[in-house]
Amino acid sequence: MTPHIRIVVVPFTLDDRSLLVGLVPGMETPAFPGGPARPDEPLDSTARHLVRAATDRDEQYSEQLYTLNHPDRERWEIVVSYVALFRAGSLAAPKPPRLAWQDVRATTSLADVDRLILQYALIRLRAKLSYTNIAFHLMPETFTLSELQSAYETILEQVLDKRNFRRRMTASRILVQTNELRREGNHRPAALYRFAPDRDEPAYLTPPWVNAS
Repeated sequence: MTPHIRIVVVPFTLDDRSLLVGLVPGMETPAFPGGPARPDEPLDSTARHLVRAATDRDEQYSEQLYTLNHPDRERWEIVVSYVALFRAGSLAAPKPPRLAWQDVRATTSLADVDRLILQYALIRLRAKLSYTNIAFHLMPETFTLSELQSAYETILEQVLDKRNFRRRMTASRILVQTNELRREGNHRPAALYRFAPDRDEPAYLTPPWVNAS
């Protein structure tokens, strides 16, 4: 039996202390953007085209997650899964909406394959927080240390020690302090930071031909 190869992409973004995941609306069972693999196109290119068609935006970062073997009575399916990250605030909803964004904690009624893919996407995202700068692909271009800590806490679903977090971030050399300040509530203005582009550690593990397609 010849397998049917399908691409599935899990889109993530952050919004007000929520990690949001994008699902295709109007279906009997909510599903992630997906479609068949094409023999004339690399899998990574197909994944990017699928998520861009669903969001009308270029993702900030994407990577292949896992390949699942999904046999059933009707056909043998191989699912190649991806994760795509979008900056907070970058997704003005298209009209009509092509994706319904919901808090990942409220995402329950998924097909078995999509549920497994989401579980692994969260495991990968949370694990990479500890050894890469992947969180910056979910952040706006400039941010305060408090906003960055809030992003980490939202993704990890746990509270982090403020002093240790700030020490770790400033010592990591992946932050560049700008000359701008932002007032947060009644507190004194906070320094704004941006991601240091020459410290894009996830890119070190990406072959140069991946983004050329």
